[in-house]
Amino acid sequence: MKTLFIALFFLIFSCGPKNRQENNTPGAIERIDGAKKAMTQSVENGFFDMLDSAKKKKLPQLEKTNFDSFTDKKDYKQIDVKALKLDRLYPEINFEDANFKAIDLYTLPIRESFHSVVVTLLKGENEMESILINYNADGNIIDHELVAYDDIAESMSQVVSRISESMLTVNRIYWGNTKEVEQIEFEIRWDGTIEKVAAASLNEFFKDFELIDDVLTELKLDWVNTKSNMITTMVYPENPNETILLIPEIVDEGEQYFELNSHIVIFDNQIGKITHKFFESNHSNQWVSDAIELLEISIDSTQYPLSTDQNAFGIRVDYLGSSRVNPYSNETLSLFIKSGDKLEKILSNYSIKDFGGEWDGDCNGEFVGEEKIVFSSPDKTKGYFDLLVNKKITETKNNTDEEEDCQYENTYLIKNSILKFDGTKYSEVEGKIETKSYSQIYPRKLENFQLDKFHVDQAFELNGQKIITGNYIPEKGKHYNPSDESKYNWGDRLVALDSLNNIIFQSQGYGDFYLFEPHFYKTDASNRIIIICQKAFEYPFGGEVFFLEKGILKHIGTLDIEDTEEEKFLIDIVDIQEIGNSLVFSIKSNQLTLKPGEENSSLINNAIYLYQGNQLLLKTNSP
Repeated sequence: MKTLFIALFFLIFSCGPKNRQENNTPGAIERIDGAKKAMTQSVENGFFDMLDSAKKKKLPQLEKTNFDSFTDKKDYKQIDVKALKLDRLYPEINFEDANFKAIDLYTLPIRESFHSVVVTLLKGENEMESILINYNADGNIIDHELVAYDDIAESMSQVVSRISESMLTVNRIYWGNTKEVEQIEFEIRWDGTIEKVAAASLNEFFKDFELIDDVLTELKLDWVNTKSNMITTMVYPENPNETILLIPEIVDEGEQYFELNSHIVIFDNQIGKITHKFFESNHSNQWVSDAIELLEISIDSTQYPLSTDQNAFGIRVDYLGSSRVNPYSNETLSLFIKSGDKLEKILSNYSIKDFGGEWDGDCNGEFVGEEKIVFSSPDKTKGYFDLLVNKKITETKNNTDEEEDCQYENTYLIKNSILKFDGTKYSEVEGKIETKSYSQIYPRKLENFQLDKFHVDQAFELNGQKIITGNYIPEKGKHYNPSDESKYNWGDRLVALDSLNNIIFQSQGYGDFYLFEPHFYKTDASNRIIIICQKAFEYPFGGEVFFLEKGILKHIGTLDIEDTEEEKFLIDIVDIQEIGNSLVFSIKSNQLTLKPGEENSSLINNAIYLYQGNQLLLKTNSP
């Protein structure tokens, strides 16, 4: 036994070193490295073979692959899992199991610097998902993200996506008591990495989510088909049971670029369906964002009367140029009316704001801005009211003064044009529109004029009458007109006297002002005289407007507006023009205060007051 053990000991140790030496020979190493290299080359060759044979799709790509995408198992493709390195992404999956396999593949031209593929996998009998994978030039995985998911067991969730060259938009949809959509935005970077940049619940973002979802379903669109942040809704002004919806459908999308189709519909909330709709493709609607960025699409809350029983509503589109030294912005207005079960576009992309110029980026430069306000005229063409257009053109020059301070000078020009209906659409009429311009006149001022029981501030003689402003002298501490029962009818007012100093007109009292000063305006083409009484405390706050015509004086309304610069009064910036039967009070200013001095005052860029049908109405460019 001992002899046998010793023999085995020598045998083992005499053979051991020899075997180790044979395994370390250069030939053996070459065979091993060669096998590894051949295996790697095989995988790499398999990867590029898969890319070459795969379907090639365009961007943007809507990824909605689900079980319904495959009518038969014969539609499944043979996908080389190892070549795509899917086993590294799914180490928990046994791809030898027939229920776990890759079944489809296509490539996308996201960047030339890396390869992008979307591969669809079965994860058992009831789950299917698609992933976007970015590979480097050697076929190694850079990054990946889930882009589609379907579950036919519980049918409680789904994932769909929109893939573009720089952005991935993923919608995760859940069905419980209500439908919920979480939208996640990813940036696809130049190095192939995929970075999450934003996430939001569309249910929380849209207060009328269910209504929009119903409309999308009826239009056969998904949320992922749309530029969701530009979806807009508004109650139809003529019927609170109807809603106007603006749905921008993405046609093309790239880095800082997109094109949209227009879907504009009216939804009846009572019957739960679309009653009127309009569609226009990206080829003609100008809903394109490129070097000139499309900032916003909005529904105009203004009603545009076209006849006694027909109103139009508007859609506005805002654009902004990206050049700093050549700034540019534009806003267009389109008008729509109901016609049968459709909406008809009767005014197309009419520019209502336009601004441009050139400067040195510091101070010196010149700019021109044009703002238009559209309103209805009493005159008709082809059964619809003409649309009058008031244009305020502002020219601005910036210069550096001797002290290197930047100074600016604005000049203003007011013009008018007209849009007429040709039976199908509105278009601007060429030629000059007949306009009567009012100029300020200066009637003879009466010094030291006296009126019993009345404190006279200003007195003028005009066409045989006396026009005075002031207020009644209080009696027994009562600050109101003794002949008037109203305790609130007190303070500054406008009064007209005949040649015998009898009162033939007096306005109501407007309160105790620092200033209530009349200014007079007339046109040679009319006997009408317009009187604006400028109001002010320590700051100006608008004016009361009166007509004097054929010896009769009447109050027509209030111009409740001022320049934002307090040293400029309303009477310094008002422009009065008569267009047909319409009287327009335009304001020459870059920025205005509406309802100055009040708690609910607001800033606006442009406004006019329009006198039509015995009403003085404010018209602005604010939706």
